[in-house]
Amino acid sequence: MTYLEFFGLREDPFRIIPDPKYFFPAKTHRFALNLLDYVIEHGEGFCVIIGEPGTGKTTVIRKFLSDIDDNSFLYAFILTPNLTPEEFLKAVFEELNIENISLKEASKNDLLKKFREFLLENVKNGKKILIIVDEAQNMPIDTLEELRTLSNLETDKEKLVQIILLGQPELEEKLKLPQLRQLNQRITSKVFLEPLTKDETKKYVIHHIKEAGGEKVKFTNSALSKIYRYSQGIPRIINILSSRALMAAFLENSAEVKGKHIDAAKYTLNPDILPGYKESNREFYLIIFLILLNIVGILYIVYKLLFEGV
Repeated sequence: MTYLEFFGLREDPFRIIPDPKYFFPAKTHRFALNLLDYVIEHGEGFCVIIGEPGTGKTTVIRKFLSDIDDNSFLYAFILTPNLTPEEFLKAVFEELNIENISLKEASKNDLLKKFREFLLENVKNGKKILIIVDEAQNMPIDTLEELRTLSNLETDKEKLVQIILLGQPELEEKLKLPQLRQLNQRITSKVFLEPLTKDETKKYVIHHIKEAGGEKVKFTNSALSKIYRYSQGIPRIINILSSRALMAAFLENSAEVKGKHIDAAKYTLNPDILPGYKESNREFYLIIFLILLNIVGILYIVYKLLFEGV
């Protein structure tokens, strides 16, 4: 019997692969989705979503794409953005299946001309074109500047292409560089993803369990509190801790996931990825210090009794 069968789960509810089915509408992620809807509906050129690793940037965009009308949108999703401007354009062409041009032989001007023709044709047919760049902090400055050029493609009434950048906080710093001032001025919509609150973390775990068919799976309050303590509300870390804790409970033949199972999961992880690790270490050393302080106090009292007759 596998641990999934033991808990009555159809699948692992805590896979770190972004799956729109498991999207949990925490406040920060709902805000990001609403902003994306607004930006696309109103034809704005740029939208930027920034967050620390594991906070759910890709999950938000996957949820957004799963909800949009396929008949009204075409999108290029660029996952490897460390490209030259020409390489980036060719990657966009491949994602959008733009044909009738030799990508190996085409010059940058040829690509831009063909791209404008493609955009005009699709806009005429009622389709919106999106370029989505993940890990955008890794884009070279020249390629980011190329995005500004693409955003200039427009008619008298609307933008021909809309661009969504997903990145870590380093992207915010890069956009402030003098070389990218004109691009940064064009970014009117930006959201920063925050970690989940303690209450949202608990609801997140329960939500994932239910989506995987595990209504009878129980995480104790101690377990849920420790998940938040060690993860500090970062969804990716919540997933890893919860998944390994399920395995730990299974190995003990426990129908409940308890605090000790979260501890066992924590000890299997690289401590550097745990935002709550240093905090938990401080608490541990504080406890040791208090214990030692008490021991010193007891020894002092014994000394006074034995040698001073107090």
